[in-house]
Amino acid sequence: MKSALKIFLLSLCWCAILLSLGVFSGWIRISVSAPWLLNPMAFIYQHLRLSIVPFGCLYLFYGYLIFRIRQLLQAGDEKLSKLTYYDRLLNTTISMFFGVGVIWTAIGMEGALMHALGAVGQEQVATGSLSAFGMMERLVNGGLLLALSTTVFGGISGYLLRLLKIVFIGRDWDSFVLGEVEKDG
Repeated sequence: MKSALKIFLLSLCWCAILLSLGVFSGWIRISVSAPWLLNPMAFIYQHLRLSIVPFGCLYLFYGYLIFRIRQLLQAGDEKLSKLTYYDRLLNTTISMFFGVGVIWTAIGMEGALMHALGAVGQEQVATGSLSAFGMMERLVNGGLLLALSTTVFGGISGYLLRLLKIVFIGRDWDSFVLGEVEKDG
């Protein structure tokens, strides 16, 4: 684990060095035009809104469970049942990222449809003044962006956290399970 971290940090250093050389030599030009770079918290809130609360709680719980499992594995004298309990909690936490993404997708779609269709009056339908662009604008303002963003964020988080579980506790977990198998023979 320590060598992987060193390799990652050295790679970042080399990227920074080579990027700096490219910028100072004039081969690479960097222009900051993305507003999310200037204010990332506003960008996150704009796209996730109140789904930040359950996602944040799940991230904290995930961190606690990873810390607890690593602590128990390093102690070495724990029961298999206790570790499998925490492992099931961790797997359920990871799966809940997908669930929160799907639930907030439904909330965002409902809000978007209610906003778009609630503003449509009978006179607009009768006169034909309702345009496709106007309907799309109402959907986006009503929560369509929230629906799409939470789906993507929940999915990416779920898969990323599965990968991080393997990186953080995979080797120790496998060693522990193989040790238990050898004990039971």
